[in-house]
Amino acid sequence: MEICVLSDMQLNSISEWQEAIDSEGFELRLSQHESFSDMKGFLPSILRTEPTGFECFHVSPRELIETYDNIQFGHEWKFAIELLWEGDHTQMQAACMAAAAYARATSGVVFDPQASQVLSAAQAFEMVQDNERFVSGLKTEQRNSQDQS
Repeated sequence: MEICVLSDMQLNSISEWQEAIDSEGFELRLSQHESFSDMKGFLPSILRTEPTGFECFHVSPRELIETYDNIQFGHEWKFAIELLWEGDHTQMQAACMAAAAYARATSGVVFDPQASQVLSAAQAFEMVQDNERFVSGLKTEQRNSQDQS
């Protein structure tokens, strides 16, 4: 699964990205051991108290826009990052939080290829909240079924 952020400016470091995440109030901590400009591959992180992470790559916005030529991206963006995960809910939440915070900090947008949607930073924040409720509901169902066993 993946989500992308397109923007006309970039954050300069993982520390700046972490500041953006913190300003959104997300309980996500990115590994500070990575260089943002050289970032490619798995970015370890902690969501609340749980170790997690996602893959992160700088990608060509032009190639992304050409790949999804049926999507209206608004304009020709200068930068793009792609965040990928393997389907784990914790990884998904970490990637979505990181994407929403990055988009707001850079006045960019979030592209969800699975839903074929381009989201404003505010809409991406709402998506994170919706995901939180969904995951919380799953955990409640699991606890209830374990209690009944």
